[in-house]
Amino acid sequence: MESSASLDSNMRETSRLSLEKCNSPANGNNECDSDEGSSMEDPDFNWGEYLEETGAVAAPHTSFKHVEISLQSSFQPGMKLEVANKNTYWVATIITTCGQLLLLRYCGYGEDRKADFWCDVMTADLHPVGWCTQNNKLLMLPDAIKEKYTDWTDFLIHELTGSRTAPANLLEVVP
Repeated sequence: MESSASLDSNMRETSRLSLEKCNSPANGNNECDSDEGSSMEDPDFNWGEYLEETGAVAAPHTSFKHVEISLQSSFQPGMKLEVANKNTYWVATIITTCGQLLLLRYCGYGEDRKADFWCDVMTADLHPVGWCTQNNKLLMLPDAIKEKYTDWTDFLIHELTGSRTAPANLLEVVP
């Protein structure tokens, strides 16, 4: 296991070499590209190999509890919601989650991802399926897919039969 002093020394040496490269006359304009030396330039960079080659040990996941907690969500891909769409609502499916952020796709788009959108559970106007009926709100499909099916009632019945709706308690915003 490499000591923190040794890791710190390696990081300083890497920074010094990057700075020398930026200030080198071979660079032409003596300017440093902001991505210089970043791992984004090397698509083959592998943290596992790096740790093995340097003898370093990765920090345990428990060191990053704030990240782990922020990524947890009880929302699951495939759950259905009623989502505000301008002045009306439409049914959407959760595609993926990232903490309190949900990637949604309106029902009727099928596998077409062009209208997928992210929303924040804490600020978006989201409700469990059936909320519009209970609250006399208009459920209306997006204009972009109006011509796709002739009978939207039949489509929704088919789409929602056997599906999981997001539970109301997940959608309650606590002030």
